[in-house]
Amino acid sequence: MTSSDRQPRSRWRAPKRPAIVVGGLALAIAAGAGIVYAAGGLAPPAVDPKTVHAPLVVPDRIVLTPTEDPSTSQSVTWRTSTAAGPPQVQLTLAGTGVAKQTSTVAGTSTTFTTDLGYDVRQHSATLTGLTPGATYLYRVGDDTTWSEWLEFQTASAEPEPFSFIMQGDAQNDIKSYVSRTFRAAYEARPYAKAVLHAGDLIDTDDSEAEWGEWFGAAGWSNGSMNVIAAAGNHEYYPGPELAEHWGAQFEYPRNGPETTSRIAQLYSENVYYTDYQGVRFIALNSNFPGDPEAFAAQTAWLEEVLKNNPSRWTVVTFHHPVFSVSSGRNNAAIRDAWLPLFEKYDVDLVAQGHDHAYGRGNLVANESGLPPGASAEKSNKGPVYLVSVAGPKYYVLDPADDNNWTRNGAHLRTSLANTQLYQLVDVTDDEMHIESWNVSGQLVDAFTIAKDADGTKLVTTDDAPRASGPGSTRDAIGRPDLPEAAVPQADPTENPTENPTVSPPAPHPGTPALPAQAVAKVKLKKLPKRVRPGVRAKVRVVVDVPGVATPGASVTLVVDGRTVKVKQLRDAADGRLTLRLPRLSVGKHKVRVIYAGTPAVAAATVTKTVVSKR
Repeated sequence: MTSSDRQPRSRWRAPKRPAIVVGGLALAIAAGAGIVYAAGGLAPPAVDPKTVHAPLVVPDRIVLTPTEDPSTSQSVTWRTSTAAGPPQVQLTLAGTGVAKQTSTVAGTSTTFTTDLGYDVRQHSATLTGLTPGATYLYRVGDDTTWSEWLEFQTASAEPEPFSFIMQGDAQNDIKSYVSRTFRAAYEARPYAKAVLHAGDLIDTDDSEAEWGEWFGAAGWSNGSMNVIAAAGNHEYYPGPELAEHWGAQFEYPRNGPETTSRIAQLYSENVYYTDYQGVRFIALNSNFPGDPEAFAAQTAWLEEVLKNNPSRWTVVTFHHPVFSVSSGRNNAAIRDAWLPLFEKYDVDLVAQGHDHAYGRGNLVANESGLPPGASAEKSNKGPVYLVSVAGPKYYVLDPADDNNWTRNGAHLRTSLANTQLYQLVDVTDDEMHIESWNVSGQLVDAFTIAKDADGTKLVTTDDAPRASGPGSTRDAIGRPDLPEAAVPQADPTENPTENPTVSPPAPHPGTPALPAQAVAKVKLKKLPKRVRPGVRAKVRVVVDVPGVATPGASVTLVVDGRTVKVKQLRDAADGRLTLRLPRLSVGKHKVRVIYAGTPAVAAATVTKTVVSKR
């Protein structure tokens, strides 16, 4: 990490009149990209950000980043004020009792002045000589003031199943909106080993307030799983250099291109690779196609890293897509240079951002010569190209039959606009399964990359969500149950029945009495005990409220902790409606129906188990 001589650029001003908002969303026009929908406005905050984001002696912004060999080493970075003492990391193997350090590692520091006018000190340390597959506790500080104890697990020395998360652009309104996306993904895979960020983590390169919001949105999860990030164009905006925060707060492997000293400096800690339990992760910098020397050096480096790849799986991440999803965009130089290498070396997943929309597809050429039983409608060979967005800024899509994909020999299988998303990726010995979820908990796309022992690959669309994946729980595979729906302020029952009812608490003395709530019962009719895998079975839901002919409110179908369908009872006669289960994999599945209730009718729920069996 190096300090910079750049002068800080203050971007805070006193509050002004709020920006115009149309329908709850501020509208702007992006050159060459059609209409942009961005949540929030452009009015500055009412409180000076330095009051919110100024550093303390207490460590914050703790983040884990991978080394070239994460089975025996781990990098960690954190921030303090300049009043903190010499940086240290205390480390011990995880146990059942109170943590006591068994070793202490000294860190290094760099100090720079932020655009908010105060100095910060960034510290980093690389822990070496670790045991593969071991769980460690660590804390960072200065021998006087410490962070909390955090936990990480080193990679296994050999390929083993694990999960990781992918996030597209966060960029703007990070605390308000992006925090929800980050946390939803972490809830789905709480023991994921890594999270990929495909660039534009923030909007303005050296905005201390934006970086503060980014770290706040992820919270302590950044200190428990490796952050693998690619630099987007907004990490260089307004530039011309890469954000000073990047090199100071991310300690990445220095194994990128080094053909000249200029190239080495340009790509230091933003072009790199790391091998984790059978997956080679490669981060590229797509910001310099107009610099012939730099772009050629990175492309040559990419081919060497792909050619000499010991891992079974390969994931490449960078910012500007090979095939653009948004209207008016076309990254021809990147496509011409990198697409042939991705295809030649059969990369598994190419994770990208920049377009503020969702898209997933493949080359049309990879839809021929499929194995018996596979159809081009749902299957293909070769790399998968995926573009996603985590934040609330959206761009307009091109027509489905005429876009940057169709004009360049590719098949855009799925696209989606105006939606915050995250991806869950589960890696096993012979599969890489990817699911895209929106921030409200609905599955929008899923596919599986299956690979035989000889490397033969088939990618298949799979619209049935999986209950879990490696990394869903600490010791076994199985998603934690979500909390039951409850009436606010209701007293919990110690031994709830299958159809519990909840009474509101007694009113405070002097409060007008509320009318008594009617008691609802929810029943599941025609729910089969066994369902064949891949078959979408129907289930009849009956909400019975004595004295109410057609109860209102919504009914939610939840399978294995995931919301499948929400339907209003006002659309159904006599409190009866039919819902369809998702396609279920082999095994036991928990089916739950939740009746939301109304001011006059108490909420209720019913849960049953369905077995999917061949």
